[in-house]
Amino acid sequence: MDKFLRRKDSSSRTDDEEPTTSVTKNLKKVVKRKYDEDYIKNGFSWCGDETAPRPQCIICGDQLSNESMVPSKLKRHLYSSHPSCANKDKQYFKRCLEQNKKQKKSMKSAVTVSEKALKASYHVAKLIARQKKPHTVGETLIKPACMEIVRLMHGPNEVKEVNKVSLSADTVKRRIHDMSSDILGTLIKKLLSAEKYALQIDETTIKNKAQLIAIVRFVDEDFIKEHYLFCKEVPERNTGEEIFRVTDDFFKICNIQWSNCIAV
Repeated sequence: MDKFLRRKDSSSRTDDEEPTTSVTKNLKKVVKRKYDEDYIKNGFSWCGDETAPRPQCIICGDQLSNESMVPSKLKRHLYSSHPSCANKDKQYFKRCLEQNKKQKKSMKSAVTVSEKALKASYHVAKLIARQKKPHTVGETLIKPACMEIVRLMHGPNEVKEVNKVSLSADTVKRRIHDMSSDILGTLIKKLLSAEKYALQIDETTIKNKAQLIAIVRFVDEDFIKEHYLFCKEVPERNTGEEIFRVTDDFFKICNIQWSNCIAV
């Protein structure tokens, strides 16, 4: 009986150990392949991390896995995807690579200029709004003045960059509306986080049209802040009920609760 138990224990231990041994034997070491400068003759450069670069086709821009960083797989892609370039020499692919780099640099420069022009357009629109000037002043006065100053101070080449700033009346109007919406959104977020607020509303009539202005006061970062909230036209009769309706409609849109209002 003891011999049988020892034999059984020995056999079970062997069964437990065998899978671990077999798994260990089957584990393959992951090899990270490096890029060779000679691979360019197959139409490939590289991208990504230097420790595990990925081959990138110079012709179509496709990126392969690091495991494909071998001449046979690179050549297979070249012959199957770009047969017309299969017999090209190394210099041809080098020229294509340099051209790609120049195009990327040019695109990056164009995007940077566009971002600067957009930023300048918003800044000028803000100045126009603060000075309460007509929207047309950007295109009829400010932009020509800036172009003339730049032409005299820096030369004609820099004038082309200034000309990229859009300051048409419609653009200025849209920029002011975007900034106004952003300011209102920020104000509403602060108002909702503050919870409690006080409201001051006043009505006036301009050319037989009633205008309702609302000012809100609340605590923001331990300071009492007072901000302009809205200016709405009162379309019906100028009564307390109608004033409440206009204010309540605005509150519903912005999800502002009357229960948090502590003073009017």
